[in-house]
Amino acid sequence: MPTKSPLVPIVDKTVAQHNALINARFSFVPLEMRLFISLLTRIEPGDEQFREHFVPMAEIIHERTGGSAYDEVKQMCNNITSRRLYIEKLIDTQQGTRKRSKKPDFEFIPLMAKAAYESDRGGVVASFNPLIMPYLLQLRESGNFTLAQLEQLNKLKSFYSYRIYWLLKEYATFKERTITIAQLRFLLDLQEGEYPRFNNLRTRILDKAQTEMQSTDMPFTYELQKQGKVVSEVKFLLAAPAEGKVMPTKSPSAEVPAWAQTLAEIGVGEKSLAVVRQQLESGEYEVDYIAYVVRIVASQFRKGKIKKPAGAIYKALIEKYLLADYQQAKTAVNTKRKVETPAPSIASEVSFRLSEVREMFENPGPYAQRQKQADTFEQHLQQVYFRDGFRIEDREGEQWLVKHNEKL
Repeated sequence: MPTKSPLVPIVDKTVAQHNALINARFSFVPLEMRLFISLLTRIEPGDEQFREHFVPMAEIIHERTGGSAYDEVKQMCNNITSRRLYIEKLIDTQQGTRKRSKKPDFEFIPLMAKAAYESDRGGVVASFNPLIMPYLLQLRESGNFTLAQLEQLNKLKSFYSYRIYWLLKEYATFKERTITIAQLRFLLDLQEGEYPRFNNLRTRILDKAQTEMQSTDMPFTYELQKQGKVVSEVKFLLAAPAEGKVMPTKSPSAEVPAWAQTLAEIGVGEKSLAVVRQQLESGEYEVDYIAYVVRIVASQFRKGKIKKPAGAIYKALIEKYLLADYQQAKTAVNTKRKVETPAPSIASEVSFRLSEVREMFENPGPYAQRQKQADTFEQHLQQVYFRDGFRIEDREGEQWLVKHNEKL
């Protein structure tokens, strides 16, 4: 058995991922996650090709010793080379860069070109698949990426915490991110048999991630949003900046309005804030319009349509080119509230969009690939859903698989 490699000291290194990779569908076990992070830290800003890297055992197994740890690393090398990303395709631009599309197509891409345990050196030799270079190399040219500190990532133990960290880090500027339960299951590569009850998902994933991320630079709380009695979305709320980070104002003793604090944290300058304040005071628009603009720009930023959110937000406020859309949306919401009648009390239920169930059947992740699948989607529905009491219902022109229960 090789001797244990000396522990490599933690370096406060910055790592980067394309936002399309952050929102891809994949999953790791902890050892695979550590190897992935170790390879990320070895990428240099000027790299144009992936290189083969040696990763000492200490970076992968940490404090563990013994033969079983080395056996697990050998098996990990075998497993990670079969991992595939289900990721959106990027579009080539005339400038030679690649950007995201409004309506992207997705494809499977193998993650690794190589991962091999070398006992004589006491570590793993590995390299990424060249097909994922646009998602990890030359990211400043694409302008659609997110940065994180290795010191923060090393505080995370669970793969799900790691994924949620990056998903929220992408939206750090906007201080919140709402993800549907279906999207969250998709992004975390959760299959139908994993955490089918929301309470289990909440305990094992959301609450665990919240605990682990509390000591990082991305602590969060979350709110559950429901359709009837069924949880449909999770609204992640990022914690306020640390005390001592003071936003410039005209008077140091004056209370900073919430809208001004939000815009300042996004990057809107003091002079620009003064102009916005003047427009508010003159009644050119209301505070809710600012929140509306921030949400719209956040969506555009996520899709890669803009590179500088602060500038886009300031322009939308000053030129008021989104004001008509805001007023129309506000009128529609108020009208809907007036005509809506209270929804009747219904029994608790478990429900899935039929289209999303089909997507998961046709594009199984690593968990499902290890299971025996039905030959057709119809057989799959019979074996997994209909037999368990689900039935198909039409809801607002869309088909759902629904199971009504007295208690969840």
